[in-house]
Amino acid sequence: MRIFYGFVAFLVATSLPAARTIQARSDKEQPQTVVSGTAVQSVVPVQAQLGSGMGASSSSSSSSSSSGGPGNSAFHPLGPYVSCSFLPRDFLECKDPVDRHENATAKNGKPIGCVKWGGSTYEDVEHTEVLCTVFSDIECYGNRTFLRAGVPCIRYTDHYFVTTLIYSMLLGFLGMDRFCLGQTGTAVGKLLTMGGVGVWWIIDVILLITNNLLPEDGSNWNPYV
Repeated sequence: MRIFYGFVAFLVATSLPAARTIQARSDKEQPQTVVSGTAVQSVVPVQAQLGSGMGASSSSSSSSSSSGGPGNSAFHPLGPYVSCSFLPRDFLECKDPVDRHENATAKNGKPIGCVKWGGSTYEDVEHTEVLCTVFSDIECYGNRTFLRAGVPCIRYTDHYFVTTLIYSMLLGFLGMDRFCLGQTGTAVGKLLTMGGVGVWWIIDVILLITNNLLPEDGSNWNPYV
């Protein structure tokens, strides 16, 4: 009998701390009212505040995600997004201009394509439209694929002005300058006549300096040496 009473007393002694711990935890989770002077404030546990804040943020994020994004709302000029068509060339992947090769009928009144390439002044250069696409990691407003206007019909090949001028001054009597420019027919004639007995040689040097002797393929001088 003593053993039985001792066992019951042991169970009661071990269950009391656990009950007090549960009661204390429940008291912490319940809002408490604090009287400060004449004001009565309700104190909410920190865990409850965090839980409610996370719920509000998740609901706001879900509502924002369901709203669509910059493309589904009206464009705001003072907003964080820029119109895709206003982005500079560094953020776009643009195709090369279409080569019409002096075929105006192929252009058919459309602003796409270049009939004439090259030019030494702005008025001489033809302009066209090319198809551009915004890079995938750039965010902007509007269509991500569009036509960019005002692209000059200029292309660069392996023709360098300084190199061609040196060839013309040193080996011009052999037609080396015209060979480099792709003008094979006149280069052979210049070679056979030894630079037109020196006259053609001097004339070509002057034409190069005045930018009147250009590559045969219509490309501009390569600006990179």
